[in-house]
Amino acid sequence: MTPPLKTLLDAPRKAFLLARSFLRLAQNRPMLRSNLRHMRNAWREGGLQHFKGALLSIPPKVDADTWRMYQHLLQTHVRPKIEQHLLDHGAPVKISIILPTYNTPAALLKATLKSVKTQLYPNWELCIVDDCSTQPHVHKILQEFAAHDPRVKLHLSSKNQGVSRTSNQAIAMATGPFVVLLDHDDLLEPQALFRVAQAVLHDDPDLLYSDEIMISEDGKKMLYHAHRPAFSPEYLRGHPYIVHLAGFRTQLLRDLGGFDEKLSISQDYDLILRASERAQTIVHLPEILYQWRVVESSSGHTKSSEVMDTSVQILQRHLDRTGTRGKVAPGAGFNFFETRYPLQDGLRTAIVIPTKNHGELVRQCIDSIRRTVLEADYEIILVDHASTDPESVAYFESLKSQPHMRVMRYEGPFNFSTINNWAIAQLEPSFSHYLLCNNDIEALEPGWLERMLELAQDPTVGIVGAELLYPDHRSIQHAGVCVGAFGIAEHYGKFLEVDPKQPDIRYLGRLAIPHEISAVTAACMLIRKDAFGAVQGLDPQLAVGFGDVDLCLRVLQKGWRILQCPPAILIHHESFTRGKSVGEDPHPEDSAAFVARWRGFLDQGDPYHNPCLLLTQHSWHVKTPMHCSYESRRRVFRRDGATGRQQLSHQWQA
Repeated sequence: MTPPLKTLLDAPRKAFLLARSFLRLAQNRPMLRSNLRHMRNAWREGGLQHFKGALLSIPPKVDADTWRMYQHLLQTHVRPKIEQHLLDHGAPVKISIILPTYNTPAALLKATLKSVKTQLYPNWELCIVDDCSTQPHVHKILQEFAAHDPRVKLHLSSKNQGVSRTSNQAIAMATGPFVVLLDHDDLLEPQALFRVAQAVLHDDPDLLYSDEIMISEDGKKMLYHAHRPAFSPEYLRGHPYIVHLAGFRTQLLRDLGGFDEKLSISQDYDLILRASERAQTIVHLPEILYQWRVVESSSGHTKSSEVMDTSVQILQRHLDRTGTRGKVAPGAGFNFFETRYPLQDGLRTAIVIPTKNHGELVRQCIDSIRRTVLEADYEIILVDHASTDPESVAYFESLKSQPHMRVMRYEGPFNFSTINNWAIAQLEPSFSHYLLCNNDIEALEPGWLERMLELAQDPTVGIVGAELLYPDHRSIQHAGVCVGAFGIAEHYGKFLEVDPKQPDIRYLGRLAIPHEISAVTAACMLIRKDAFGAVQGLDPQLAVGFGDVDLCLRVLQKGWRILQCPPAILIHHESFTRGKSVGEDPHPEDSAAFVARWRGFLDQGDPYHNPCLLLTQHSWHVKTPMHCSYESRRRVFRRDGATGRQQLSHQWQA
């Protein structure tokens, strides 16, 4: 197809997308000011092309009508297929539900019990232990419910013993091979146990968790969606992102001793951490299976300071159990934590900076590195790609006599992958890590490389990326890469305004705490030497575009984790050397080669990007209409017991 014809055929689609985006802009009045500021920043940084990208990325408004539409689709399209599946295949595995109760308001307790009774999956048992409630209606409601269903087991304690002890008594009553937890005022979605049973039968998990929705105390308002990524151990150390629905292999719970009975708050976080340490298979169900009722009188709201103190201690014990040297402290907000790891001996980083001319830009980059890297052992490798500018050449020559510096001269056509591979091949084996660094990077604050190395020294971590800002020091250029966004891959967080002095805990903390991700940009990418060697470096077939994403995916495929490190914040004067790309795809050959190679990954979806979230924007916004399908799209994390390496897979079930 000729370019003019392609442009002509694309015009109606582009017009529709722009019209829809303007409609979203007008409809979402509470976010109007923020969205307009987002578009203004995009215009300043990239003109019309970036402005259009920002406009297209405006998320739809998610409200009660959206939730009602989702519930309607669930009942009319999904429920009949689940019922037919159960008629055809039965319900072979029993799921045990653990329900501790104490003085639950009557209406809320009845709603919770009804959500169990109306489960589409019939093979369950409900293990209820009441912790000596003083409100007489509680026992009456529970006894009446148990009398009408033989699947209900009820124990009424004569002494108040606390939620952890009560939960353990309920676990002791369980006879199913798999247990799920239910709080006494929350709700299970009708398909919840069916989805759990699917995972138990096909994936044999030790631990699983789902997405959820937070609702108001009266159940009339939808407050927030929690759409989670595939299992992310570093993320879990910074934020208890796994909450509801959580399920466990029954034997694993018993081996762990159940809940820690010394804990009356944060006991779920402690249990999930301990279970994750032993689990070989952890499954994420990217579907809302649970309604979490936000009650202002709950201990999480009334004892927030105690919750934080207890959770810090829980995390510290987690590090101690796993033999991980580190120190935990309170983080950027409630239920966010900062884990710091002392640097090991013997770490040495080669900072590889390719350039062609642009001596002043390189000077800014190198000076900023020298000013801000104070503890890490490093050497800067400047790769001069046949520079011709006399002032630049003279500056590069002067660097040769300076400490921690090496200058290499490279001749040949521009190929980002080949240049970096060639430079790294010249290095002695004493380096433990390579930092791929653009010449238009500018470091801001001391300690950024040390923060990245803290994560990269873990032998299960292959690559660590940094948070990059545009030159205005406020707008994000890179907060990780979503593979599949905008058709191929795109940066998270692009054009979002942040304060680099103040961590931003929006989007479940993705802009504040280190977390697993599928890819990061090579504008500032720290990679282990052995990981780089294991995949034979960057692929020269991808000369300019998506070579960094391809590198990350091959490292991920080998079992290493990729981490995004928000505390490492630098400036990226994006594409300064080679100019900004506007209009058509600037490297269509690379794009085509990348898509052909990773077609399967793109079709399955990025495991760290929830399928309920949009792929046509740079942040973590919910699709509307909300994703609702009979098809199950589980993300399965498996850990190699010998090496600690991970394997991520998708299990699709129609």
